[in-house]
Amino acid sequence: RIDLENNIKAQQSAGYARWAKLQNLKQAAKTMNFLTEHGIEQYAELESKVMEISAANDEAAASLKDVEHRLGNMAVLIKNLTTYKQFRPVVLEYRKAKDKAAFRREHESQLIYEAAAKAIKDAGITRLPDLAALKAEYRELDKQKARLYEQYGEVKRELKEYGIIKQNVDSILRVTPGKEQAQEL
Repeated sequence: RIDLENNIKAQQSAGYARWAKLQNLKQAAKTMNFLTEHGIEQYAELESKVMEISAANDEAAASLKDVEHRLGNMAVLIKNLTTYKQFRPVVLEYRKAKDKAAFRREHESQLIYEAAAKAIKDAGITRLPDLAALKAEYRELDKQKARLYEQYGEVKRELKEYGIIKQNVDSILRVTPGKEQAQEL
């Protein structure tokens, strides 16, 4: 409580007021420099640039989500194909065995093959794809995902930067969304 009271008193002091004005002037100068460096002369240009970057951000996020979804599906498929190929000989022996129940008890842990085969069939795969090619495609998609994350980070940083500049311009011009809409009507 004492800290709050001291903080309120500090905000009411002349020193705080001077500091706040200086900070506001620095932010206004940074904003003007940014607008000048990027050739933005009209408020509408700034708004369109923010909307353009926002659309690019949404597009990058959607692309990233698609690649991650595909990678997840491929990882499951690779796992099932590996299991299928690894335990196929055991299943062939099982089919030839005279005492299937005893063979099944003995090799039960190896017969996860059936689950993998069912998953592959449920995925609609009739002909087994080449596992090496599938793994190569997975590695390429993983590289693409890394590039997309980098691109997404850059767009997100740029969107944040332009958002701050737009807030500063709105503050300088004392534009509020409600007033702006009311003035347009």
